[in-house]
Amino acid sequence: MKITLFGVRGSLPTPITKREYQDKLKKILKMAKAEWQKNKDFSEDDFIHSLPMPLAQDLGGNTTCVYLEGEAGERIIFDMGTGIRELGNTLAPLAFSGQALDLNILVSHTHWDHIQGWPFFKPGYSPSTNIQFYSCIPNLEERLVRQQHPENFPITLDQMASKKTFHLWKEFESYSIGELKIIPISLRHPGSCTGYRVREGNRKFLFCTDVEYREEDREYLLSLKPHIEGADLIVIDAQYSTAEAEKKVGWGHTAVGKAVEFAEMMDIRSVVLTHHEPDHDDQEVIRIILEEGKVVDTSKTQVTVAREGMTFLLD
Repeated sequence: MKITLFGVRGSLPTPITKREYQDKLKKILKMAKAEWQKNKDFSEDDFIHSLPMPLAQDLGGNTTCVYLEGEAGERIIFDMGTGIRELGNTLAPLAFSGQALDLNILVSHTHWDHIQGWPFFKPGYSPSTNIQFYSCIPNLEERLVRQQHPENFPITLDQMASKKTFHLWKEFESYSIGELKIIPISLRHPGSCTGYRVREGNRKFLFCTDVEYREEDREYLLSLKPHIEGADLIVIDAQYSTAEAEKKVGWGHTAVGKAVEFAEMMDIRSVVLTHHEPDHDDQEVIRIILEEGKVVDTSKTQVTVAREGMTFLLD
């Protein structure tokens, strides 16, 4: 399976500020000047490719959206934050080709940052697009209708020409989409939230945002081990530093260190830390993860900072 990140910010879309842009530009110009002094014929392309993060690329400012493509052609979208707009732009040529496009959207919960991109999803306006919505939310369709009430948005849900079907799942039951086996998992978050484990053959992927992992949850989390243990990849909420998490108990998000601890406890091979705090610029996000996201054994668990456009292949 192939997993692509289209939105990695938490709570609120976070475009780069003028100050951040100018700070990055100054650092790049300083490095370019030093390189030019050493080699007057240096390649601009090679120089750009040699830039370290976060100078080479922004982490991205869109809210949560993850896209999974299965080997049998399954297309699954996890959440509909503002990142789904760019995913929709990518899929639009297929959606408007006249051929049927089958999509599956798995919704974790309906806080704004996880559904606000849906009305800007171009395939949703194509009559050739068939969209299956899956969640553990009994009134998901009603909630999306409310989001697009004329008081809130000019186009109603019914006016979006795609064919839409809503399915209600139960947590910890097993379901299938094509060859993919999926289990919804209950997560601690205000208003409730669902994570998803996806298995294709012997490969397992976990989507776990939003979630607040507290020490008192350890026994409950250990009970999930049969579903989660040994997963190849987890995309998990890591919005806060330890100090921030201590001040924001009950806000529904996890400290970087706790997210990594959870991954190690479950013997997960690769942990991708996402749902970045909107008040943190890219450098601050990376600093916190470098300082607090250390693993005990790097041969068993690898830590990655989520950024838009990042792709993972599990085969």
